[in-house]
Amino acid sequence: MPLDVQILKWPSIALFAALIGAFLLISAAGAAGFRKLRRGRDVSPSNETIALVLGIYGAIYGVLLAFVVVIAWDDLSTAEGRVDAESASLASIVRDAEFLPAGVRDSISRDMKGYLQHVINVEWAEMGQGKVPNASNPYLEDILTTLKDYRPSNAREVADYESIRTDLTSAISDRRDRIGYSGEQLPPLLQYFILGGAVSVVLLACCFTPKGRLDQVVLLTSVSVLLAASLLIVLGLNHPFAGDISVSPDAYYRGILSQYAPPR
Repeated sequence: MPLDVQILKWPSIALFAALIGAFLLISAAGAAGFRKLRRGRDVSPSNETIALVLGIYGAIYGVLLAFVVVIAWDDLSTAEGRVDAESASLASIVRDAEFLPAGVRDSISRDMKGYLQHVINVEWAEMGQGKVPNASNPYLEDILTTLKDYRPSNAREVADYESIRTDLTSAISDRRDRIGYSGEQLPPLLQYFILGGAVSVVLLACCFTPKGRLDQVVLLTSVSVLLAASLLIVLGLNHPFAGDISVSPDAYYRGILSQYAPPR
């Protein structure tokens, strides 16, 4: 299991506190080091320069951070859309199968129940650990085999048969997209930029040396809390199916599919 996915198993408040603590430790070490280097010097001119640089750097970092959050949120929304689309196709299969002969209907119902229980009980746990489930699924393959062996006997059955085949094709396609998004995350280079940029902002803030210690404590604490909150959001959105901000299997419990889904 990737380290960032393991971290997402922590309660959000604990992870938030840990991030704040890490930035405060960096702030304390940085502030102590800069004060020691500049002891006895007039820091007023350099403080003005540092404040200007910190403002510009913070603005650039904030814009890029917002850009990353938008990308991650878009991936999360798209993954959720694939889950909704897959569940809608599966529900259509169940509805159309009600008009088929009993043997065919019962076979499809049996495989649908097995598929939903496998998706919710097995695949969702794998995706929550950052793993990519197997693209193929025996239950969907059995439904496809059932349809291949079935020969409609009238116009109504032909229409339902064609509709089920179309919905099954859509469900398989949506399933592949969902599985593909389960392995999605920000590129490593972008992750390093987000983390390195946050540390750089803290160190720049450490260079600003107000006359009063309390002013510096308030400044560094505020910066640490803000950066910790930003990183918590990015980390939570990094994996669409892991953490508190993630896609849930609720779509499989709606409407006609609820009778096939396992108990919550």
